[in-house]
Amino acid sequence: MNSTIYDAFRCLNLLSTGNRVFGIREIGRELDIDSAKVIRLMKSLQALDMVQQDAKRKYSLGMGIHRLSASAIHNSAFYTAVLDMLEETGGHAVSIVIGILSGKNVVYLIHTRGGKSIARSIGNYESHPIHDSVIGIKLLSAMSNEEIISRLGIHDYHLLEKDLEEARRHQVFSKVFSADDYRMACIIPGTQAAIALSNLNDDQLNIESLRRFLISAAGKISGDSFSASE
Repeated sequence: MNSTIYDAFRCLNLLSTGNRVFGIREIGRELDIDSAKVIRLMKSLQALDMVQQDAKRKYSLGMGIHRLSASAIHNSAFYTAVLDMLEETGGHAVSIVIGILSGKNVVYLIHTRGGKSIARSIGNYESHPIHDSVIGIKLLSAMSNEEIISRLGIHDYHLLEKDLEEARRHQVFSKVFSADDYRMACIIPGTQAAIALSNLNDDQLNIESLRRFLISAAGKISGDSFSASE
């Protein structure tokens, strides 16, 4: 692995996680990178318009990264399929969420927030602990136990063991987090992402119809017409 490229992406990822500016020393401390190397990385990224520097010599994302993001989303077959699915299914009282794994967390790529506009649902990039997400548990269930332990550690693996067994048994994994917080998720075929329904309460719990909807939505995104049978 090229360490310079790796660290440059780590810097960009850090800058993207907070709606604020970062100084050289702060970046170095957060990522455990020598300050001299951070300076070199920032100069290179600034030359590419990926970062920008303010009057106090602190850094934030530049317009180049926004241009790249817009181009990537616009030309992404995945996002095109997701948006087509959302437009076809229309507004829903429940939230439709699509997420991927990132370390010990789940990052949301789409979150409709109970029928809010599609435009506001794109690129949320919120991060949540895996154990607090049906998406995270369902995606982990596609891995071997050894891979899960390597990612989470043996203690967290044992905390999730029963949920993982349940997620492996069913195409759609469902879990009750509280009396008024029922969620369900399934993997989008051919991707490393999963789609979920959340904010479900007793008035909305027609489980079978919701399960069929979720499987159908995942199939539309992947382009697969696959069975809703367990």
